[in-house]
Amino acid sequence: MKKSFAVIGLGRFGYSIVKELANNNADVLAIDKFEENVNEVADFVNNCAICDSTRKKDLEDLGLKSIDHVVVAIGNNLEASILTTINLKALGVKDITVRVDDSEYKEIFKTLGATSVIIPEEASAISLANRMVSDTILDYYKINSDYSIVQVKVSSKFKEQSIVSVGVRQKYFISIIGIIRNGKFLMPDANEQIKNDDILMIIGKKQDIKKFDTFLNEE
Repeated sequence: MKKSFAVIGLGRFGYSIVKELANNNADVLAIDKFEENVNEVADFVNNCAICDSTRKKDLEDLGLKSIDHVVVAIGNNLEASILTTINLKALGVKDITVRVDDSEYKEIFKTLGATSVIIPEEASAISLANRMVSDTILDYYKINSDYSIVQVKVSSKFKEQSIVSVGVRQKYFISIIGIIRNGKFLMPDANEQIKNDDILMIIGKKQDIKKFDTFLNEE
């Protein structure tokens, strides 16, 4: 089932998350208190709203209680971030990611109900957006406009197969450059087996990585 997302706060960081989610064809609602910020994303996001997220009723009217994952990307306004997080928790939002500018606030937001707290200097918006879209993508590093390196977790239901038999390069046009298995790193050759619960380090184009991720984790 396709996950739904909302991003509250459309400054530079929030804007980048919204754009990358849109690039991944994700269902995303972009929210900001200021009309000019909403207008900035309206060209590539269908669902936008001007809203004061410190008012719980306004968030409820927007249907936030039915959103799977909400990012609070409000910058330079600690009070607004706190009130917004409290409101989202009260509405029953399952996954709440909060952007903070100082690590000393991490535990405060965890206590308030945030499932994850990030500092922009520690995690790029593009990496965060790609990890949000897929539960199996653990890390994401963009090399250039075409290629990325991604860590993908293999489903516990995956039936063991060798890299060559899967046709990693011929069928999916990607390369497995490393495997993390039971906490240890190994550099695989073509005959190495892909096992369930492996973490694969993959290099390739985004669309090809997504196809391979789907193959690894299809029900």
